[in-house]
Amino acid sequence: MAYQHSRSTYADLASGPTSVHARLSDAAFIRAILQFERALALAARGCGIISDAQCEAATRAVHGFDADLETIAVESAEGGNPAIPIVKALKRTAADPAGIHVGATSQDAVDTALASCFVKAGEALSEELDHLVELLVALTREHRETAMIGRTLGQQANPTTFGCVVAGWLEGLLMAREDLQLALQRIPVQYGGATGTLAAVHPQGLDLHDALARELGLQARPLIWHTNRIPFVRVSSALAEVAGACRKIASDIVFLSASEVGELREANPGGSSSMPHKANPAAAVAADGYARRVPGLHSTMLDAMDSRLQRGVGSWHAEWSTLRELFAVTASTVSRTTASLEGINVNTEEMKDHLNETATLGHATDIVDDVLARKASQ
Repeated sequence: MAYQHSRSTYADLASGPTSVHARLSDAAFIRAILQFERALALAARGCGIISDAQCEAATRAVHGFDADLETIAVESAEGGNPAIPIVKALKRTAADPAGIHVGATSQDAVDTALASCFVKAGEALSEELDHLVELLVALTREHRETAMIGRTLGQQANPTTFGCVVAGWLEGLLMAREDLQLALQRIPVQYGGATGTLAAVHPQGLDLHDALARELGLQARPLIWHTNRIPFVRVSSALAEVAGACRKIASDIVFLSASEVGELREANPGGSSSMPHKANPAAAVAADGYARRVPGLHSTMLDAMDSRLQRGVGSWHAEWSTLRELFAVTASTVSRTTASLEGINVNTEEMKDHLNETATLGHATDIVDDVLARKASQ
């Protein structure tokens, strides 16, 4: 049986919870386009642009729409995006089509639908990040004074504490989480019409734009961003930060779990198909694998900033799957990092054995206290 969210065999279910992925599926995306059309009709009625009857006809058409994903995909080929066949179908079935897609262009529907998906996915991802943060906080506190050898350029350096190492992981993740929260809070509605001038609904266009933003719970500014892709690039960049912060944690865990080091061991290590003696840090390895996909996806988002004149030529189309996939693999990275840390075994005896007498712990515990205090004040 096909799983509706997965984009490959090794995705979604293989990474753990799928609450984020479910909000990024094709079905969720199409529902969000329909949500845009319904909200636009309600906002247009509120601004006196369409009548109550026209609004009722529009909302009834949206409610009764058969969102067959295969049909929409096939019909999207002609116009180059899924909003066009959806709007055509809604206008065919509405008792009065005047309330459908009022003053909008297809990019308004697609961008706003994506924005809505990302806000909802962000809510789910925030919950997972909160859990990961609390795991790190607990580990930092527990091992505030657990001495271990620091390592630089692959060699033993001066001593530190494991709590200080984890505090570094925590600090990076907190910074990334803050940037993601801000980027998601700033996602605006997209509504500008054919060339971004709101000409079709002049002189009430600006009022309708803001009413639509309120209806959908999105920001009203930037006003028109058809070719200003900064709102989505901010999200992409913040997701890359989150994935990078998790990859740092995962790579450290992989190293510290090596047979020759043995300072960490996952609670549920993975086995080998040919070597039964192995206890692989499988969750950390998987987190690293998901995170490695993020830079390429983020690079595509940066490349898509070349959005020509009043409508992107291919660049806009490149964003739809890219940013959804980036969101999904970041969520998978977070999930596997969490799995790696839950119940992780810290071998304090091995840490002690690897110590040398090169220096004192310095301000390691002070740094731990500072990071924890800043976390507590958030």
